[in-house]
Amino acid sequence: AEGKTLAALNAGLFAGRLSEQIASRIIAVRRNLAESVVRTYCIGKGVALAVNPIPIADVLAASAIDAGMVMHLGKIYGMDLNREEAGELLTVVGKQMAVVGVVSWLSSALKGATFGISTVITAGVQGVIGYYGSYIVGQAAERYFIQGKSWGAHGPKQVIQDILASTDRDSILQQARADILQRLRTQTS
Repeated sequence: AEGKTLAALNAGLFAGRLSEQIASRIIAVRRNLAESVVRTYCIGKGVALAVNPIPIADVLAASAIDAGMVMHLGKIYGMDLNREEAGELLTVVGKQMAVVGVVSWLSSALKGATFGISTVITAGVQGVIGYYGSYIVGQAAERYFIQGKSWGAHGPKQVIQDILASTDRDSILQQARADILQRLRTQTS
């Protein structure tokens, strides 16, 4: 009887370890896929903002791109969102990232106020800011999904502050410039 109990206990321990290994691998695969998705959307948003000469239309396009990214990330983490839910999540994140949004809006307004002449000046800056903004949105959405559609005990403000504090902004901005320039070069070739 003790032998059967010991065998059952060993089988249970083995199954537990195997389950932990599988869960760990699933998490790693999801994170890698999410990282790739976020980067792809960041590049898309950066390029869209850089090449769009129409004031305010770029802000609408940027919002649509971020909504698509959030919906895509939700699918990766097994949590389908509709556009309304994605919009609500973006609103929460956006409120916490108001400074980034204001800078992007100001760039768009500058395009309009100068009848597009400033597009050459602001396009690169606006593209890089858009890329960075999408990166932060992607990181926030990923944390939200990892925690089961929850911001945790301290709420979205703390999540965004933690992300901003742990993000190497200069590295992301350099990557944004490189990615956007490369995409623009391949589009014009």
